[in-house]
Amino acid sequence: MNDPNVRLQELITARDADVQRMAQARQSAQLEMDRRAENSSGRTMRSLGDLADVVRKLQDNAQDYAKETSGLISDAKARISERPKEDPAALVEERAAAVSAAALYAVLVPYYVRLYNSDGTTYYSAYSPGSVDLRDDAQGSGNGWFGSGAASIDVLADWWYYFSPNTDRWYNYTIVAPMHGFYICYADDGFWDSKEAHVKADISATGYQYTWKPTTTTNLFDYDGQNINLANRYDNSPVFYYSDLLGADTAYVRVTQSLYGYARGDGSHAELNFSDGSANYLSPPTIYVT
Repeated sequence: MNDPNVRLQELITARDADVQRMAQARQSAQLEMDRRAENSSGRTMRSLGDLADVVRKLQDNAQDYAKETSGLISDAKARISERPKEDPAALVEERAAAVSAAALYAVLVPYYVRLYNSDGTTYYSAYSPGSVDLRDDAQGSGNGWFGSGAASIDVLADWWYYFSPNTDRWYNYTIVAPMHGFYICYADDGFWDSKEAHVKADISATGYQYTWKPTTTTNLFDYDGQNINLANRYDNSPVFYYSDLLGADTAYVRVTQSLYGYARGDGSHAELNFSDGSANYLSPPTIYVT
């Protein structure tokens, strides 16, 4: 039988290339958006004539307001960065999956983990991983007209597993992924500007045996708004399900946690933080196979 680690490294190399392509596509789209926004803003300012000076004054005021906003963000982060000891969610990873012992075929823990920056590069990899840190944050700038002054970040945690089915059939996976962290989503849109903030967290599973199988994705939370002010903890152990038709041969599973943040305009802030301090981290997801 082939060494599973050899095949796994081939799959990871292919995944690296896919992540880099996705990152490059996002960067190219953002550069094109910035170019178009700059042209549109320039035309608008020229068409305003003397009123353009008023708009510039408003922009200067907005920059001052953005500095004040940074203090509000810092205060919010200090308030929610630690997990309350009395919070029942603190024990969430101790909850057992709803899988009966009689039906259980295998319990899988990650063989390997890889974390990706938003630009597609890798910043951490490990065999037999424990808990890991993952975070992103984005700050907007300018007045946000036509999509200008936008920043977006998308980071990924890939957890890899393998096992050996003993017969040809459908296998069902119950995936439990403890997560402890917080998010901040802030934007204060006015009559003359266009501000927005967006935070989103997803978890997905993809199987492989001879070829890639379909991906199942579950959204954990998704907050988006032009006038929004959210700052909360996320202490949870999401449970989701995946199934795969397999033969009696080595099979692989990839569980991916994705954090996305977007902010446009001065003072806008988007942050998902499963990293800072001892209270915030991603625990290795466990897969219960039936």
